[in-house]
Amino acid sequence: MVTSSMFLFSPAKINLMLSVHDRRADGLHNLTSLVLPLDYGDRLHICQVEGKDQLLCEASGVPTGEKNLIIQAAAAFRKAIATDVYFSFKLDKIIPMQAGLGGGSSNAAAALRGMNQLLGEPLNYASLLELAATLGSDCPFFIRTAPALITSSGEVVSEIEPKLLERIKSQKWLLFRPDFGVDTSWAYARIATNATRYYESSVDANKRLAEFTINGNWEALMVNSLERPVCEKYIPIHVLLGTLREEGVHCMLSGSGSCCIARVTTNAQRKKIIKMIQSAWGETVFLVETSLSDLETVID
Repeated sequence: MVTSSMFLFSPAKINLMLSVHDRRADGLHNLTSLVLPLDYGDRLHICQVEGKDQLLCEASGVPTGEKNLIIQAAAAFRKAIATDVYFSFKLDKIIPMQAGLGGGSSNAAAALRGMNQLLGEPLNYASLLELAATLGSDCPFFIRTAPALITSSGEVVSEIEPKLLERIKSQKWLLFRPDFGVDTSWAYARIATNATRYYESSVDANKRLAEFTINGNWEALMVNSLERPVCEKYIPIHVLLGTLREEGVHCMLSGSGSCCIARVTTNAQRKKIIKMIQSAWGETVFLVETSLSDLETVID
């Protein structure tokens, strides 16, 4: 169905496992990651316009020109369908930047999905995936936006087996972020400087994933290769995660940014974790409780 405008949910994501294996000749890294879309995220309004793409966003620090992945997605989409068509976007932004939650990539993928739907779906799923991969390593995951196993440099997105999905689908998570971000390029450059300390083989990563699928060992699953190199510079993250783990909390740095996640199992535990986080990082710290989300598109 062709429509004139639409609203799309643009979810954040978390990595329940992020295993970085090695650096490729093209400078990207091979990895294996278990990724979940969340019911926490941005909203994007899209409509077709004449003459020029435009992006409106009131959130501080968000670029609205060609540096924004949404505008880059519009240009890439226009080239892919070989049609002079332009769009207006309005982004309601709540996902923090440089948090490792995939906000920019999610926005770009939402833009691709929305533009494609507005024009009657000239691109199929495979074509959208290929186009998303040209925008960034996280973008292909957000085209379908379902729990997935991500491999290669992020462009290979595979469904996870039902038993694994059953273990993770009803889980509650606390997201918490200090008052600073971590640049993705810096994080991956840092891990590459001392590869023998930080890299993990794909064999070891898949063993941990299989162990979790069989016995639900969260501690074995929740490992992020980027956590050590990031925490060596950003001590507040290292200290808080260590303190939480001493109390038996399953937690980790989620992605390449500064946002961390903690698994929540009871109301009492939730209150305790929140108190510990606020004691360490202040009462106004970014703190969100969330869970797994399904992709939701609303058309007006």
